[in-house]
Amino acid sequence: MSAATEQRRHAPPATPPARLGESSTGPARWVLAAAVWAAVMGASLGLAGVLENFSWFPRAGVVVALTLLPPALLRSRGALAPFAPLGAVAGWLTGLTLMFFPGTALLGFLPTSRTVQAALELGGEASAVIMGTVAPAPAVPSMAFALAAGLGFAAVLIDTIAITLAVPAAGSLGIILILLPAALMTKSGVGTLGFMAAATGFLVLLGCCSWYAPGGKLRPGATTAPSGALVRGAALGGAVVLLMALLPAAIPGFTQGSFPQGARLGGDGGPTRLDPMIALGSNLREQSSRINLSYLSNTNTAQYLRLSTLEDFTGQSWAPSPLPVQLSSELSDLAPAPAPNPVVPRQEIITEVTSRGLDSEWLPAPQYPVEVTDLDGRWLWNPATATLAGQDASTREQSYTVRSEMPRLSPQLLDAARLPPRRELDPIFTTLPNDVPELLGATAQELGGTLPTPYAKAMALQDYLRSDQFSYSLDTPAQEGYDGSGMGVLNDFLERKSGYCVHFSAAMAVMARELGIPSRIAVGYAPGAANLEVAERGGVTLFGYQASGRDAHAWPELYFESLGWVPFEPTPSRGAVPDYAQAESAPAADPQNVPLPEQSTPAPTTAAATPTATTAGASPAPGTGSSPWPGRLALGLPALAVLAVPALVRTGSRRRTLARIRRGGAAGTGDAAAMLAWRELMATAADYGHAGDPARTPALEAAALARRFGPAAPGGLTQLQHAYEEAVFGGAASVQGREDLAAAVESLTARLRSRATLWQRLRAAVAPASLFRR
Repeated sequence: MSAATEQRRHAPPATPPARLGESSTGPARWVLAAAVWAAVMGASLGLAGVLENFSWFPRAGVVVALTLLPPALLRSRGALAPFAPLGAVAGWLTGLTLMFFPGTALLGFLPTSRTVQAALELGGEASAVIMGTVAPAPAVPSMAFALAAGLGFAAVLIDTIAITLAVPAAGSLGIILILLPAALMTKSGVGTLGFMAAATGFLVLLGCCSWYAPGGKLRPGATTAPSGALVRGAALGGAVVLLMALLPAAIPGFTQGSFPQGARLGGDGGPTRLDPMIALGSNLREQSSRINLSYLSNTNTAQYLRLSTLEDFTGQSWAPSPLPVQLSSELSDLAPAPAPNPVVPRQEIITEVTSRGLDSEWLPAPQYPVEVTDLDGRWLWNPATATLAGQDASTREQSYTVRSEMPRLSPQLLDAARLPPRRELDPIFTTLPNDVPELLGATAQELGGTLPTPYAKAMALQDYLRSDQFSYSLDTPAQEGYDGSGMGVLNDFLERKSGYCVHFSAAMAVMARELGIPSRIAVGYAPGAANLEVAERGGVTLFGYQASGRDAHAWPELYFESLGWVPFEPTPSRGAVPDYAQAESAPAADPQNVPLPEQSTPAPTTAAATPTATTAGASPAPGTGSSPWPGRLALGLPALAVLAVPALVRTGSRRRTLARIRRGGAAGTGDAAAMLAWRELMATAADYGHAGDPARTPALEAAALARRFGPAAPGGLTQLQHAYEEAVFGGAASVQGREDLAAAVESLTARLRSRATLWQRLRAAVAPASLFRR
């Protein structure tokens, strides 16, 4: 018996391998996770021009860190390492829940169905801001959520590509995705700081991935003495970063074309879009003096032109209610519902509108239109809101005529309208969420709680907001972080007493509901400026006016029984206060002397949230956040990108391997053409479902694989087997290139694909098994 045999007999039994693989206690997985975090958050500095401030950065950093924590933990056990991408997705969702929706989650971080609903709502709000706002957008919660979600997704992508798939250079795809919004949607682009931070993060990622393998060990050669290559590489990388940081100063950006630098998704170089769903303040800050529309009217002063109304208040934002079904596209004999009492005197107004730079799916028109002519496209009349919504139609390059009948209101008429709203009035106009801040409710009650009539209460609210205590400012809300129209924003607005039309109109609308008065917000254009145009139409003189982007405006409308919806103007230094809403012209009226009929079915108003009948069977309003497509695109595009990554990586790996087979390898590297060809064949077979076994000899493996090709095994399989055996067992491997072996691999790959089922081909493309096996 030989000594070796005797030694084996007395050797202690081998310890069976751990089921989950050996534990890795080295620093590699944490170094790699930190490198990915640095790359993501460094690149995010390039988003400085996308939002107005960096208030989103801390929460986004936490989301990215929690995204990278689970894959780092899973990589501590070798058998669990392939599941690192799933861990990253779980960490991503957990981080978003913890940072943005803890009140809807179990234990504050485990998502529930309420979390999903809240995320969809916040995502819809972000979609509306993105589609209609010129950068920089306000740093509202919805946009902070969108950025944190995007950066977390980029972290998942980079971690999967650079570490799990071990293709760190391709991790630049995630960094490019982060930089795209700033590069395409801001006038300043990524900026020097953003570019240098992104480039530095990418170089750190490359360096860490070149030193450490995902399993936790230093790569071969990582501990060898420096040869100068590291210094030369660092110098070259630094020079490239410096050069690219200086080039923008000498080379101008893209200022022409279909998508110039600084454009937005809704268009910037073309017609203006005034979307009722967006944060209006950002549009006001960016709108120019370019004329959006002009009109001729028989009035002596410019008019308010309404596009849409916002009446659905969730507590976070205002939105138009969904369009009821079966609306009419007939644009004659229009009448609002409910309409003012016929005894109220009216003034007929003729308005000829020309859209010069406005592209909207809502038609600008004075209040109470009764007829619209010369309008192209299909438009639906909504009597509940007195608005016109286009169905695949737009105001772009339109010229049309609106005939409207405006009630002649007076303080006496309004003061006499003391009946509660009729039962048929949609409860959406009185609904308030349950979390009304104490300051809002207390202020409303203090101002109008003891006043006898709805008109007196409305005047008290308007006079308070127009008083010297408040100031008009577009910048203060954005700078101090209370931009928007939600409950928390309105609370801050009443404390700081500075804001713009969205804050003033939303505050008056909410406090009116607190006092039992139905309310909504109108969005459109404040009275613009007169121009020199004059025209005659049937003996009637029409005077010319125009409205620019700076005239974009929002104002509240309050409902008075028997009089309908009445506009007010609480925003100081903007618009024009109507005669009936001026305090000095509001004497008390004797209701016995004002011809308003009694209400036969009065209904008490309530602030309780109740379902609205008009939304049953409703279809979403055009151009609003109720449309599911922006949200679907926002979720679908990243999903498609994730699905495409394995296919792209596998295709690139196959092409590189075939090129090396044809080119040959260096002696002593183990990269002989025959070895590369055999490994590529085994990888492709695994992609199509072949279960290889490392314990088999090449002959047995070839025999097992031959069964996939049918009764007669192709000659290329035997050729690859013999070439591999000769390279491995026959001594020194040839370093010459082998075109014949590359052709054999391509032929066998085609045969495998042709004999695979549809499911196997789909799995081989989307989730090639060879990428996840080490």
